[in-house]
Amino acid sequence: MKKVELTDREERILRSIIECHIKTAKPVSSSAVVRNRSVPVSSATVRNVMRSLEDKGLILQPHTSAGRVPTDSGYRYYVDNVMEPRDLTDQERADLEGGIVGLATGDLGAVVAGVSRMMSDFARQLAVTVAPSGERELIEQVKLVSLEADRILAVATTRAGLTRSAVFELGRDEVGGSLADAAALVTEWLSGTPVGDAERTMKTRLSAVPEPTRRVIAALLETSPRLFRLRGVERVHYEGARYILRHPEFSHSAAFIGEIFDDEEALAELVKGRAERGGVSVTIGEENPKKEMKRMSLVVGSYRIGGTFGQMGVIGPTRMRYGRLVGLVDYISEIMDELFSEGGRRTRRSSDEAADGDRG
Repeated sequence: MKKVELTDREERILRSIIECHIKTAKPVSSSAVVRNRSVPVSSATVRNVMRSLEDKGLILQPHTSAGRVPTDSGYRYYVDNVMEPRDLTDQERADLEGGIVGLATGDLGAVVAGVSRMMSDFARQLAVTVAPSGERELIEQVKLVSLEADRILAVATTRAGLTRSAVFELGRDEVGGSLADAAALVTEWLSGTPVGDAERTMKTRLSAVPEPTRRVIAALLETSPRLFRLRGVERVHYEGARYILRHPEFSHSAAFIGEIFDDEEALAELVKGRAERGGVSVTIGEENPKKEMKRMSLVVGSYRIGGTFGQMGVIGPTRMRYGRLVGLVDYISEIMDELFSEGGRRTRRSSDEAADGDRG
């Protein structure tokens, strides 16, 4: 897009038009800009500036005698040059941090779902979270727990503190003390090993293991795809479609929601391409490669779990509160990085304990 340069007055009037349209979802008139009082000029002057902004492709008049609405280019200029990320309130920060800390002991699927739910409720928009593939996460420990009948629960914990679990079957006469031996042996093999290498490592070493421990590990190997690989439904979670349908732009066109999410992997790739490693990315309207998203914007951030990156963000109409949503996504990214990067949770816990000591 050709670089647009605006005078201070043009920039202030563009900001007034955009922020008024975000609130009302209606075309903005020159008199509405004057009433806003952020630009102390007459309606005639505002109309002249509006014509200039329209000539530059930043606003348009949807109907004769109507006010103006921002174009995608107008929103892009606003986001890049005018908008300032809004700080969350202390209470909002505390609520978000408390909620995410509560997820830190769960498995990766629970984290992905929980973060989407919290982000959607705070933003009042649709939220999407994509888990990292996890293949380079390092395994900390593998536990095997006997359940009822002949079922065994396998739990793999990574050094980032997240867990993956799967249940497999094993004849009761095959369990006995071999269950503890198998868990100890597999932990010895896999501790410090990337998740993506777990199956190959177990297969390579299995032949040297004596019976009956070997039978336990062989049964564990059969379920290892469920234990060490993320399925599509675990990688992508979205929440808050109901919020999208509350916006006037979409209240009569619910069908497009299904079109957006008909292919979760395509959605994951769309989000992953926005913010690979750090920072917050804003994609507006026609900038979206997916045709169903041309009327929407994405605000996406990344987070790290161990040595791999995931992404999360909000999706809404181009008429969204960009400043607040950029601030929200950036803060959640910060918390996630601190909690789930290796050693992050220990650092936060140590800091909290030190603070408690100081208060004491």
